Amino acid sequence: MNKYMWLLGMGLQKALTYRVNYLVTILAAAFPIVLQWMLWQSIYTYTQADELYGLSYYDMLSYVVLAALMAQALRTGFEYEMAEDIKSGGLNRFIVQPLSYFGYRLSVFVGTNLGYFVATLIVMAVALWVATTYWALSIEVAHVALFLLSAMGAFFLQFMLFYLLSLTAFWLHEVWALFESVRVISLVLSGGVVPLSVFGASLEYYLSLLPFQYLIYFPLQTLTGVLSIQQVLSGLVLQLFWITALLLLSIIVWRRGSRSYLALGG
Repeated sequence: MNKYMWLLGMGLQKALTYRVNYLVTILAAAFPIVLQWMLWQSIYTYTQADELYGLSYYDMLSYVVLAALMAQALRTGFEYEMAEDIKSGGLNRFIVQPLSYFGYRLSVFVGTNLGYFVATLIVMAVALWVATTYWALSIEVAHVALFLLSAMGAFFLQFMLFYLLSLTAFWLHEVWALFESVRVISLVLSGGVVPLSVFGASLEYYLSLLPFQYLIYFPLQTLTGVLSIQQVLSGLVLQLFWITALLLLSIIVWRRGSRSYLALGG
């Protein structure tokens, strides 16, 4: 356990060393937020509607701002390091050392990204203050507490999704296109661009059967009080289910991939 805590600490030090990168990332997130703002302002002005997809203009604006920040909080990047480890023989040291590769990756991910995650949540708190003060968004303390719980679940669910995805490097020579395609698809299906209600009730239902909505859409619905306490608790159970299911699937894929890796001589 101590070695994984050390790795977590090293990841945190690395994150602090490159904290300027985080500031640049947050500033970069402002650009799509401004575009979304202009887009929805035009749509609501053109339609003259008080509500679209069950959301007022300010509700929609609050959502797209919070969703963009939530997407930044769930940033990854370790998948390219994993692919390089698999292709360059970097896994060899984990074969001869009593160190779990999964434990190593999880520790480094938490250490590297937890600071970013918390800092982004602070930025979200500022955005939330603006939304409640000037846009009449109503937030309850209980919903904030449940949101933080669901956000932590989303943090680990995001890790599991991209950890599993990274294991495809055992069989695929080029993974860049796959990684970026899944990243974009995940962003859309998680509600990171627009609320899933925009896609209609039928499609929203089918999307609820996938893990993606538990990354952004579900936490934000929890935060804004759209869901009842019972629905939130059910969602948290499903979020945990997906984390566990992806973990078990990752173990199976890892075993098969590592066997082929060893068969080829690393």
